[in-house]
Amino acid sequence: MSNRFAEKVAIITGAARGLGASHARAFAKEGAKVVVTDIGHEEKGLVYQLGTDSEMQGVVKEIEASGGEAIGITCDVSKAKDVEKMVSQVMDRFGKIDILVNNAGLVTKAVPIWETSEENWDLTMNVMLKGTFLCCKYVLPHMVKQRYGKIVNTSSVGAKGQRHNGPYGAAKAGIERLTLSIAKDVGEYNINVNAVAPGNTHSPMVEGVAAHFAKDQGIAPEQFCDEVVKRMSILGRWSTPEDISNTVLFLCSEEARNIDGLVIYVDGGLLNL
Repeated sequence: MSNRFAEKVAIITGAARGLGASHARAFAKEGAKVVVTDIGHEEKGLVYQLGTDSEMQGVVKEIEASGGEAIGITCDVSKAKDVEKMVSQVMDRFGKIDILVNNAGLVTKAVPIWETSEENWDLTMNVMLKGTFLCCKYVLPHMVKQRYGKIVNTSSVGAKGQRHNGPYGAAKAGIERLTLSIAKDVGEYNINVNAVAPGNTHSPMVEGVAAHFAKDQGIAPEQFCDEVVKRMSILGRWSTPEDISNTVLFLCSEEARNIDGLVIYVDGGLLNL
């Protein structure tokens, strides 16, 4: 294990599976004490399953088996009481919070904006944009007090706007502007706030959405995904969860101490075509 984040306490939301689990493992491998949080129940209107409590505890056990330290906390980031309670539990256990990675997210069924239900719009906004706000709201007072902190929010190439993906794109674009606003609020307290924006990445969420589109076209999900990636990126290959985690770790390290208010796109060059 590396010691780049030795004695640091890192909260990762949406960490029962996918990118969040990858981030949690990566921070633990680098010596951090990791708080693995996830919602622990299903939501209507999605085309894939959300992380379960069992999966969350599986990530915790995996980290512990590798010699790291982690705890799992069920938390719905769209609910202020849940977030406030989660932060209080972390402070009671570790006495500080050094790193926050706002990874929790979801995507509802792809439809034109006029077919988008109010429920799916609210769900998307509440989990991603409001959830990012709430986690920052309750974590930042502790970072301000210690005059140190690193926050990485999760945007997406979808922030640039995608067909049949209005709520998701709007939420991600909002996260990018919120990231810059918060960075300006807390820079004087030695707190860095940035965002990472994945492109096509192997994760349960992306693979679930791809399977939905592939079914509509009558082709295998793997074929659909490969065709999309080859057509929509310079490098013509998928990103791995580790590609995204490496960027998150960099932004939380002292190597990135003078990077602030930035969105880094890890998309294989997708947006540059």
